[in-house]
Amino acid sequence: MRVSWLPYCWRYLLLSLFCGCCVAPSFATTKNQRIEKSSSGPRPEFPTARNQSVEFPPLGPGNYPVACSNLAHDVARMNQLGGSLEDYWSGTNDHYVGDILLEPGSTLKTSPLVPDNDLYPGRRNSVVEFVVISCYPTDISNNRPDYLLPDGQRIPHMQRGGQAAVLASQPCTAIFPLPTGCGRWPMVVFSHGLAGSPVDGKSIDFLMRLASYGYIVAAPFHGDGRFSRLRVEDLGDLFYIIRNFDRIVELQAMRPFSMKSMIDMMLAHSDFGARIDATRIGGIGGSMGGATMTWLLGAQLTDNYPRLTAKSTVQDPRIKAAVGYVPYAGQKFLPAFGDDNATAKNVTAPYLSISGTNDTTAPMFMMEQAVNNFRGARYQVALSGVEHTYSPSYANDVFGWTIPFFAAYLNGDKSALDRLTRQRHVSGGLDDYLRIDYVPPSAQVNGEVLVDEFYNTLVKRHFITASTADKDAIDRGSMGAGWIRTGYQFKAYTLPGPAEMRVATQAPVCRFYAPVQNTHFFSADSRDCQLLRASRAWNDEGIAFWINSASRTSCASGTLAVTRLSDSRWRESTSNHRYTTSNSQIEDMKANGWFEEGVVMCAPL
Repeated sequence: MRVSWLPYCWRYLLLSLFCGCCVAPSFATTKNQRIEKSSSGPRPEFPTARNQSVEFPPLGPGNYPVACSNLAHDVARMNQLGGSLEDYWSGTNDHYVGDILLEPGSTLKTSPLVPDNDLYPGRRNSVVEFVVISCYPTDISNNRPDYLLPDGQRIPHMQRGGQAAVLASQPCTAIFPLPTGCGRWPMVVFSHGLAGSPVDGKSIDFLMRLASYGYIVAAPFHGDGRFSRLRVEDLGDLFYIIRNFDRIVELQAMRPFSMKSMIDMMLAHSDFGARIDATRIGGIGGSMGGATMTWLLGAQLTDNYPRLTAKSTVQDPRIKAAVGYVPYAGQKFLPAFGDDNATAKNVTAPYLSISGTNDTTAPMFMMEQAVNNFRGARYQVALSGVEHTYSPSYANDVFGWTIPFFAAYLNGDKSALDRLTRQRHVSGGLDDYLRIDYVPPSAQVNGEVLVDEFYNTLVKRHFITASTADKDAIDRGSMGAGWIRTGYQFKAYTLPGPAEMRVATQAPVCRFYAPVQNTHFFSADSRDCQLLRASRAWNDEGIAFWINSASRTSCASGTLAVTRLSDSRWRESTSNHRYTTSNSQIEDMKANGWFEEGVVMCAPL
């Protein structure tokens, strides 16, 4: 609900009540306990739109025609050997796609040596082959025919024996020295779902759609059936998992191992190596492929039941950002990333999770647990009513989130990042909505400073500061026990210099301290600052930092809305405020009785 701006007199009354009545726990050393009693009070609402509040139109397919590497099948040999096409693609019944390649010498493959590690009880110290398919943006002059797979699916402009890849040219800015990645394409590696393949009906659409947006896409045939006969329907069967636990752990550990080996191969390949920008590698995975991305980014694999200990798999820091579609994070009885999915805290790269609300195979609440443990940019999108499946009809919603995400975090596209800070829905199609969001500050430039949030676990208080001295003192424990960094930050400005040099929208943020109540208050509104200066209860501590002022409609493009909340204890004189850029944090705080006071600042992205 949106209401009109508070009259000046109501603002004065509210601040007067706050100024004269607060008896908050000390920021320094108080042992007072906060009264856990909710009460209602004034709820000022500012009309400025907060983050993640806009519905954006869907994105159509990309502008590039797509071609793919060789995956010609020897149907006669398949018939001779027996078994179904799915057996070869998924690696079941002692078959693998490598057995039925018509032109194996022209097909992408990698054959790494499996580490001597307890995670691989059946394959340690052995060589395992992984067949790879790559799809990529091609030149409009590429007239190679499509290839028809035995199941009727088409691989566009597929290379045949002895043919080189025909990639579209990537324009390069004519400056010297040439910028990093000039003339090269970003790469996205794809990991399919359990017992699937990169060319099954649920996966091939991902490869071609991503390539059409200007990404070289590479995907291995994991061949999960070679390591365990685990099926999707077995993921919720505790007794099956216990009986086959070692082999299931091996199956899972082989996935990040094969992905890293494939990246090595692609970067060294004569067709692709010189055309891939190794600084812009992303990952995307469906179902178990979503877990594969999480392990590659640093989360550990649960390696024991029932102790739920976890061990690191192969990791690859070359992957700068990842997407999981209906990503698997385990079941309640067996999380994928250790007890309570706690090792997900090792993931610092940006991650976008897209889950179905009706998914029982990869329950959304388990991935939300993992996402809440991530430490980097993180998003959790819910697709209402979707189960553990994918259909090309979902593409507008899935790629309406995925493409801006990769554009922002792989390509450094500021307009895409700005869209991500505002997008809550993709119009049309599925009912999609954002459940978790956190956009961390980008790299600081001259004149910018980080505002860090701290939380006191003893007195349950939030505090923000841009002061290095404050941060160091809190970290040392000099400001009292119980203070921890929450990991939430936003950017602001240091003193911008003479008035004639300042950006018109920049304003000083006043910082006030109440010595009796031992609490702080921040505002970029000069009226608030004047009122507090007139109160004997508050000490003016000067300018905390500078920031963009919030307008009455929205924060400007290229900025993040900072929302202020206050708890429900203003009547008990123990009120506290929190300042956050995360829409999901706002909703969580409101669900716990906090009042939203609206957007009060606009932080630079």
